[in-house]
Amino acid sequence: MAKKEIERLEKRIELLEMQVKELESVQPDIIEQRFKSIEDALYTNKDILNMKEVCQFLDISQSMLYKLTCNEEIPHFKPHGKMIFFEKKELIKWIKKNGNHSPGKTRKNSKSRT
Repeated sequence: MAKKEIERLEKRIELLEMQVKELESVQPDIIEQRFKSIEDALYTNKDILNMKEVCQFLDISQSMLYKLTCNEEIPHFKPHGKMIFFEKKELIKWIKKNGNHSPGKTRKNSKSRT
């Protein structure tokens, strides 16, 4: 009976060693990056965004966003005078309003080239 128990324990140890090797092969940096990207993407479900989320949403730097808010070029609000927030719907309108391409300009430019 002791021999069977030793064999069973050896098998369990072997299985545990295999599981440890699997865990070692998983790179913590990759998992951390994936979690971060998931956290960063969660802003897409929000109606009100903070500065960091807007920078990601618009793919601009924080300094550019500060310039846009200081010059009142982008819709934002400060409920208590410190934190700056942005309404996602307003940002989408702002993007569409301030786009570089419009159908009229594209046609006009293509006509002048010919």
